[in-house]
Amino acid sequence: MKPILDLPRAKIAVELTSRCNLRCAMCPMSDLQRPLQDMPWELVEKVAADFRVHGVTVNWLHEMGDPLLYPRLADAIDLFPGCSVSTNALALTPEVARKLLSSSLGRIRLCVDTLVPELYHQIRRGSRFEAVTANIKAFLELARGSAMRIEIQRLITPETHHENVRAFARFFDLDRYPNAEVIEKTCEPLDTVDETEWHQAYYGCFQGYPFHWFIVLADGTVTHCCYDAHGQQRIGDMKTQTVAEILQSERLRELAAAFRARDWTKLPRCAECFRHPAAKPLVYDALVFLGTHIERFVPLGPVKRWGRRLFNR
Repeated sequence: MKPILDLPRAKIAVELTSRCNLRCAMCPMSDLQRPLQDMPWELVEKVAADFRVHGVTVNWLHEMGDPLLYPRLADAIDLFPGCSVSTNALALTPEVARKLLSSSLGRIRLCVDTLVPELYHQIRRGSRFEAVTANIKAFLELARGSAMRIEIQRLITPETHHENVRAFARFFDLDRYPNAEVIEKTCEPLDTVDETEWHQAYYGCFQGYPFHWFIVLADGTVTHCCYDAHGQQRIGDMKTQTVAEILQSERLRELAAAFRARDWTKLPRCAECFRHPAAKPLVYDALVFLGTHIERFVPLGPVKRWGRRLFNR
């Protein structure tokens, strides 16, 4: 039987830590209901070894926590060659930067979101705009000439629509750093208990559909959804199982059947995404899904970026 989750085409994430140094308005961890913890090193090694056996390549060493807070981050990166990390950059000190640059890290995403300090502090609560942007500028200089891909993230929302990629490029002087670029994201479904005006409400599942992710949380729990911060839709446990056992499990088939039947009693995280009466209509999510697949498989350019600009006005 073919596995429900097609691992060679899935996005793979390993959450090294659930800890963060901010209380972000758009993060499901903001309610602090989940224990703040680091993945034990022996579990990191087990996951890495099992992934190698199954030919699994990790996309992200990050889920909801900030990976820069993991004490052995550089060692972990080298167990998952070519992986990426995403960070709010508050902990991106010169010492941390040098360790990252000496590792096999393929990409780092620096989430500054907006160049307007007042807006920045609404979403990155507890952070310091000046400190974060200074850290990013220092990192760009240290990384100049390296092979590491650097992404500086801006959010597209009605509040930030007046900003653009060129403004970010000028602010960080990116003409000097050919390995750096600005990427654009939306503050997607209401994936937080603390709703803000930044959020756009969507109906349904267009990221995972809903089995396009394989995420190992810091305690070893495996979930199939990138918004399932609390592991409510657990499909396995890497402490006691292998990748093959999880993919062939009855649990995964049970959840897939529940999704087809729209049985949200078994899918509490999915129920959150499907409950919004004020959300965009189904045709909108269908267009997002189509744009995602066109961008992935057909070389027509940044389709999702154009769509985000069109819809988030």
